[in-house]
Amino acid sequence: LRGGFYLAFLDDGCGMHYDDVFNVIVFGKSAKLHSLVPNQIGQYGNGLKSGAMRISKDFILFTKKDNIGTCLFISRTFHHEQHISQIICPMPCFDLTTQQPVQNTDDDRINGTLTYTYDSSKHELEMQLIMKYSPFKTMNDLFKQFDLIKSSSGTLIVLYNLKLSDIGEPELDIKTDPYDILIDSRNRRNLLTDDDDSENSRGDYTSFCFSIPVEYRSLRAYVSILYYEPRMRITIQGRRVITKKLSYTLYKPRKYQFKSTRFKTRSEQEIKKCEKELLSLEERIREVDSQVHHLQHTSVTTSADERMRLRKLQISATELKDLANRLCNGLVKKRMEMNTTKTLTFIFGLNIQNRSTDGVFVYHCGRLIKMYEKVGQPNKKILYCRGVVGIIDIPSVVLETTHNKQSFADEKEYHFLLKNMGEYMRQYWTDTGIEHYVQEFWETYGKMICLIV
Repeated sequence: LRGGFYLAFLDDGCGMHYDDVFNVIVFGKSAKLHSLVPNQIGQYGNGLKSGAMRISKDFILFTKKDNIGTCLFISRTFHHEQHISQIICPMPCFDLTTQQPVQNTDDDRINGTLTYTYDSSKHELEMQLIMKYSPFKTMNDLFKQFDLIKSSSGTLIVLYNLKLSDIGEPELDIKTDPYDILIDSRNRRNLLTDDDDSENSRGDYTSFCFSIPVEYRSLRAYVSILYYEPRMRITIQGRRVITKKLSYTLYKPRKYQFKSTRFKTRSEQEIKKCEKELLSLEERIREVDSQVHHLQHTSVTTSADERMRLRKLQISATELKDLANRLCNGLVKKRMEMNTTKTLTFIFGLNIQNRSTDGVFVYHCGRLIKMYEKVGQPNKKILYCRGVVGIIDIPSVVLETTHNKQSFADEKEYHFLLKNMGEYMRQYWTDTGIEHYVQEFWETYGKMICLIV
């Protein structure tokens, strides 16, 4: 294996059926898009694909649900070696009790049961590719991965052939700390902006490394604040991560309500998308209704097969109309939301544990997107607003993230938000009264902030 090791991510969640796994590789397919549960993290599965391909060349996914195990294999190594331009993703499926291959093809909508069939030639080709290009060379090795999912359902993702640095070493460091995954120190310089890459940091490499906030260097530190309301149990290299609600770690926290009618881009995009989907759905409904009408007014429904076909069309028409009604209701709601005043909650407090790390942490639907965004400070060489941390959790109706969950799609509205957070940060600085005795305040809690010069 390139890099000498592979990364395994194990989730004891609800797992996936074959059709759910298929939707992972279909761009724009989402079970959460019209969900009744608002502000869910993730949507299309782009994070899995883009994230996996960023740090490795290949990955294989194992998931089980209702005693059916499914693999998803995506390999750039295979595509490059075979000079293939189209995307080929083997997806073998197994009955985990008998370990016999199956393939999910359709569901019986009348009886409400899933049906499985087996295409031997397709399955054999998929297994040949997996055995050749994955770390698992036998069927026994493959089924051992399903056994690692101890719960009745869950998912295991294995990334291998990891990206290497310019000197041929893995970008990720698993040796320095046996209970963490670090960004290799030789790659940390890429984390700084041009403003941070000062002459001083170039001269003192040790100081340079540790001037970077630990959340940029350590997966354990980053994951500990990844969620606005942490509820997930996370283990890295066999040791539990102590997650924390960031606002609870601040000294003298204060909340501010910010209201604005400025955030309309997200709603406008959702409305246009919903209108397009509704038009397409109405066309499908007319087509199905036409087929139902034709069968009902001809004599071809005398056979059992034609009656079954008619019944399936009627069920399909009902389901499409239900979906259209939900889309209509959602469209009305989105139009109302576009013109309503959006209220956001800003939380500010003082980071007395590490006073040199300050700025704004931006969450979206409970998931961290940006951290240490500098707002409210005229420059880095004065103490004004130093040590102040801001926190905001943005709902999906306000802003949309980019596919890699590292930024926001509408930069103009995002910078408008940061500008206002800077104003509220300065207001917080005034409200706490620290500006009148800032040096004495920090000396009370140990040592002065180290100014970046």
